[in-house]
Amino acid sequence: MAKKFRCDLKLAIIRHSVGHLIMKILLDISSHGFGHIAQTAPIVNGLNRPDFEWTVRSGAQHEILKRKLDFPFEWISEATDIGMAMKNAIDVDVIATEKAYAFLHRDWEAKVEKEAQWISSFDLVLSNVSYLPLKAAHLAGVPGAAFCSLNWADLYWHYCKLSQGAEKIHEQILDAYRSAQFFRITPAMPMPDLEQAIAIGPIAAIGANRRDEIRRMLGVKPGVKIGLISMGGLPFPIPFEKWPDPENIHWIVPTDTGRSGMTAYTKLAMPFSDLAASADVLVTKPGYGSFVEAAAAGIPVLYVPRGDWPEEEYLTGWLKENGRCLNLDRASFESGKLEDALDALLSQPEKPVPQMSGAADAVSRIGALIT
Repeated sequence: MAKKFRCDLKLAIIRHSVGHLIMKILLDISSHGFGHIAQTAPIVNGLNRPDFEWTVRSGAQHEILKRKLDFPFEWISEATDIGMAMKNAIDVDVIATEKAYAFLHRDWEAKVEKEAQWISSFDLVLSNVSYLPLKAAHLAGVPGAAFCSLNWADLYWHYCKLSQGAEKIHEQILDAYRSAQFFRITPAMPMPDLEQAIAIGPIAAIGANRRDEIRRMLGVKPGVKIGLISMGGLPFPIPFEKWPDPENIHWIVPTDTGRSGMTAYTKLAMPFSDLAASADVLVTKPGYGSFVEAAAAGIPVLYVPRGDWPEEEYLTGWLKENGRCLNLDRASFESGKLEDALDALLSQPEKPVPQMSGAADAVSRIGALIT
């Protein structure tokens, strides 16, 4: 049985200085959408050193991780957090979420113990934003840190607080998060139950603006804008067959529609980050990566609200202050009736690009403790 004792990131120095020529780091990244990777990559890329050996555990696709992470890593294809069970990119499946959390927290202590035995071989655990490895790292005496704009304790409680056993599960999640340092990435939920959380600035890895190249590839005429449609890393069926023929805009879309005025991402053979930085307008749902990267690149955003997603008001509030955005009702989106909303959005005055200081904040705080 792993011995329980309190530790902090300074223990990484001790472990590293007594014979560890290589510092072994476990990085656990949620696959609940692309925002978790978007937040994590700039931090760990900035933190990396030649003497770091990375193990990345995530349910995200290996190719996506390789594109975002600038260092070699061992990949474990496994999701250790549930996030929220989703019907699609917008709608939460509350019943499935309740069942998934009840299963995960059945014999919780035994699962933490098993995880701790494995994690004991690492020198540092970083998570966005699974809580099981954080609690296991604490039990094993390995320092741990988390970073995210949300936490699953708050989201679980928002959707599942009336389910049987919810109070115990909620407290176990909070206890796990409280066992590690937590960096709260702006724009973020308030997180009043995580007293140790430290607020850091926004994070975005901005692609290259290749707008002129894309326009040439698409053969669009002067005056025709480039629009990008992305609902994040989760499925969301869009009935493009119901949309009217595009006028004065060429849409870059997730899949081939067979329609003129629409081109699938894959046909452009570019990193998605470059497409996002090159569009004249982005149509999406509220999500950390899409909102912050759009603001950082000065791209206006039409967004389809998620309604009861508790992080949404903080994301949209921040984007309204730091970029150009407009709410688009779901019926208009699904019917493709976007003309009025686009005109209103593009008539908004441009705003200064916000400073993306969060990655440097996190690298400084973590790096200073493991130098």
